[in-house]
Parts: sequence; structure tokens; C-alpha cells
Amino acid sequence: MSDSDKMKLLKDSGESKQQLAYQQIKRDILNNTYPEGTVLVERKLCDIYNVSRSPIRNALQQLSHEGLLDFIPGKGATVAGFSIEDILEVYDLIEVLQLYAARQLCAKIDDILLASLDTCLKNMKSCLDEDDILKSTRWDQKFHQFIITASANKRLASIYEQLSVQNQRFIATILDDADLAMRSWQEHKAIYESIERKDLPEIEERIRIHYKNIKQYYVNKLIHRINI
Repeated sequence: MSDSDKMKLLKDSGESKQQLAYQQIKRDILNNTYPEGTVLVERKLCDIYNVSRSPIRNALQQLSHEGLLDFIPGKGATVAGFSIEDILEVYDLIEVLQLYAARQLCAKIDDILLASLDTCLKNMKSCLDEDDILKSTRWDQKFHQFIITASANKRLASIYEQLSVQNQRFIATILDDADLAMRSWQEHKAIYESIERKDLPEIEERIRIHYKNIKQYYVNKLIHRINI
């Protein structure tokens, strides 16, 4: 979305300008328009999103509470980075939630769930064929979201949603890695096939393998960056 489109959206909508500013800045952080370490200057954001400083300031505070921004003395609001501990904590918890959800839904897998997961897989692959890794990762997230939703546990879904924001932040740093994206698709396909067979031990094993690979990838990537 261009800057002019963002301005038009904020100008034309009757929704809260603060909420719209929050949503758009968050979207731009998560799609890596604002990479890690980017200083978000209130005055410039006012020009980009065509709103006053108050909505921008409140939006930045909200994003800080979500862990997407750090307030650094002398700099201001800065797009947050992440550590090895952040990676392990987030993905360890997501894995636990996915495993729990898988156990809850295994006895009630139906054609609707299978069709939803299959659609995600097909769209992931289609996006990869078009070299659109960003869109592929969005279908990746929807795949896991369907598993959570199918468990019919509202509290689980609420916790997962919070972790999903941090997950998207990690994903924003790997949108140039086509090999990783293809491997991820293959792992999702394996999870789907296990769900289709209603083979719970296999579902759990493939979920564990998937998150083990994700954690190892991000840790290696971060270590490499630190050692450069």
C-alpha cells in the first residue's frame, strides 16, 4: 500500500484515527516496511498517515505494549529486535498450544477442517510459485490458526493470538528465503496428511519437527548475524 493510499484510508474512514494509525503502523512493521532498529519519528508518521500527533503517539504506545517497539532514550520509538530467548520462548509456547489443540480436535476432524487446511496448503504453494513469500507466510499462519480454532477453546485462541504477533515479527525477517518457505510448505503438507489420517502420535511428531526446525533456523540466523 502506497503512502497516498494510507492517507486516503485514514481520511475517508469513520473509524478511530488512532486505531487506524495503530493498525497501519503495525502492518508496516510486520511486513518489514520498518525493519528492526528503524526509529519511528512522530512528525514523519503524521505526514505519512495524515493524522495528528496524538493518535500516532497513542498508537506507538500500544505497539510498545505488544513488544513491537522499544522506547530508547535519545532516539524514541524504535522497531524492536529479538533475542535467542525471545525466539525460544515464543515458539516453545506456540508449539505447546498447537499440540494441545491437535489433541482436542483429533476426535472431531471433519471435511470442513480438512478443506480449510487444504486450501491453506494450495494457496501457500501457489504463492511460492509466484515468488510471493509474504503471502505464503500469511497462509502458513492461517493453517495454524485453523488448528487452534478447531479446538474450540476460546482462552487458547486468545493466548495464541498474542503470540502470533511476535511470530509475525520473526517472519518479517525471512521474506527473502525461498528455500525455507518451500521446506515450511512441505512440513505443513506432512502435518495435514497426518491430520487427514487422524493419527495423533504422527500429528504431534510432525508438529514438533516443524517447530524444532523453525527454532533452529532462527537461532542460527541470529547467531550468524551477531558474529558478522
